[in-house]
Amino acid sequence: MAALLGVVACDTEKPTPEPTPVDPPVLTLTSKSSLWFDAEGGAGEITYTLENAVKGVELEAVSSVDWIVASVGETIAYEVAANDVEEDRRGTITVTYGTESFSVSIMQRAKLNVDVMFEAKTLNGSYYLDIVEGAEGYSYNLMVSDKGLNQSGNMYDDASYYLFDLYAATPAVDGVAVIPAGEYTLGFEKKAGVINDGYSRLVQTTSEGATSLRYSEVRLVVGEESLEAFVTLEDGKVHYLRYEGSLAIDFYEADNNSGYSTLRRDYYFDINDGLFVGAYLGSYYTSSADTCSVYLFEELDIETGEEFGDEFQLDLQLPRGGTDICGTYTPGTSAGHFIIGSMEDMGGGQYMQTNTWYMTAGYLDFAPLVDGKIVVEKDANDVYTFTIDCVDDEGHRISGVFRGTGEFIEW
Repeated sequence: MAALLGVVACDTEKPTPEPTPVDPPVLTLTSKSSLWFDAEGGAGEITYTLENAVKGVELEAVSSVDWIVASVGETIAYEVAANDVEEDRRGTITVTYGTESFSVSIMQRAKLNVDVMFEAKTLNGSYYLDIVEGAEGYSYNLMVSDKGLNQSGNMYDDASYYLFDLYAATPAVDGVAVIPAGEYTLGFEKKAGVINDGYSRLVQTTSEGATSLRYSEVRLVVGEESLEAFVTLEDGKVHYLRYEGSLAIDFYEADNNSGYSTLRRDYYFDINDGLFVGAYLGSYYTSSADTCSVYLFEELDIETGEEFGDEFQLDLQLPRGGTDICGTYTPGTSAGHFIIGSMEDMGGGQYMQTNTWYMTAGYLDFAPLVDGKIVVEKDANDVYTFTIDCVDDEGHRISGVFRGTGEFIEW
């Protein structure tokens, strides 16, 4: 009986319960894992989430370098000191909680030995769809500035425009023209990796006009959504410029099936204080009239011959022996008409625009005027007004007013 009771007692004894499992802490970074700072330094913060915190365990943030100081709070704040050396540097902030940890890389740019720091706000440009003669790359034309272009496609006053005519190894893909990432330097060749010297320069505008400086050296680095450049100008000064944003640009096609015009929409202009030159050609096209070729410039540097903005070439037909260009002109070859725009074959695949045209400096856009009306007037101060309301060979309307002064020469 005693033995039986002992067995029953053993069978009814309860087992010791297992301890409830505790989930381990989980530390997760919720902000960027790497950041760049300018040479001037600055402040930032690191955000994170912490699950399953353990009593008595503290979060720590440790910097690997003395120029980054981090402190722990609801977020991890840190300060980056100014960089006074001419090379980039890097440090890390390591955040730990028990056995959990993550690191954040902090990169800082070198102190720049430059005369001008330029933060660009806009990027305009065009991708040339056709093959550029003599080129070994694809043509991308860029304009990086602080103000961009106005609704007429012209430059604003009191602004800076850095122009780069660069060539890349890769074309636009799937109808999208994006400046290819890579490094580009100034040169005279039209090949991949080169910024062609011909159309590359800095243009600075004021209410009085514009000045232009050529580059003597350029190093342009294009990233995925950014570009930066060190530019040495012909006056010896070094400019550093940076732009962050979309690198998509427009398409530009000089050749099309139905006409020569590169315009893709109607264009309106309103130009004041322009300059013009009128060249008397005599009976150049027909025996019944004399021709005066008038060249209108929105901006023209008389000393250097550099041109900016909109331009027109107008072949106006005057009565034989006439010198007064005031009057109304419509398409035709006799007096009181203008000769419509066309192309002259120079041989060897070379063509020249002749007669009456709209264009921009550098021929980034151009359009022959093939129909419409041109009215020329002059006031008591010898300021001429050219009111142009014409269409190009693609049917786009080109209209506006050009006011300016000029001179006439015998050619």
